[in-house]
Amino acid sequence: MYLIGGGNLALRGVKPATADVDVVLENYKAFKTFEDVLTDPSPEWRTSGGLVVYLKVFGHEYGGRLGADAVYRKIDPDMGDFNLDVFVKRVMGGIQLTESMGKRAFIPREFVGLKKLRVHLVSLEDIFLFKGVTSLGRSKDVDDLLRLLELGVDFNVVFKELKVQKNTIEPESFERLVGILYEKMIEVQELLRMRGLRSSSLDMFINSLGTII
Repeated sequence: MYLIGGGNLALRGVKPATADVDVVLENYKAFKTFEDVLTDPSPEWRTSGGLVVYLKVFGHEYGGRLGADAVYRKIDPDMGDFNLDVFVKRVMGGIQLTESMGKRAFIPREFVGLKKLRVHLVSLEDIFLFKGVTSLGRSKDVDDLLRLLELGVDFNVVFKELKVQKNTIEPESFERLVGILYEKMIEVQELLRMRGLRSSSLDMFINSLGTII
């Protein structure tokens, strides 16, 4: 399992919390096993307030509009409810989980002791790419992009991964995603300018996007 969104950033301490958790699984065999565990939990999952369960949500926007393979609503008497958005191999019909992403990912100390589940955090560069190609108008993703930029994103890694994606997904999908990424980067660039800031590496990355299609 690979955490790709706010859950990843929260575990890193980059943001205090996340409204939902986005994960990518490597294949549908893992997805079936994972779903069976979520929807038929062991009694050992019981908390002081009751049993923690996940209910599969039908008709959620991530399932229809954004292409999630499944969305689950966690019902937790102690910690509160949240959504778990599960993708298999490919996220939102666009970027794919690649071997190069897997090599950059790592297992955080909170999950090192797990025996039957390996939870990885994808790299900051790969989070930047995933969030950079979400639909336009998602302000929280732009906020996260700014956070990642402050942490120091290696745009050479992002660009190399874009080349991998170009050889992995359909040409028309790749062209659409690069277009979205370009618009997002221009938005981030403008926000920096309004604050009296500038990132030369971001400027170079924006210029390089025109050469990859």
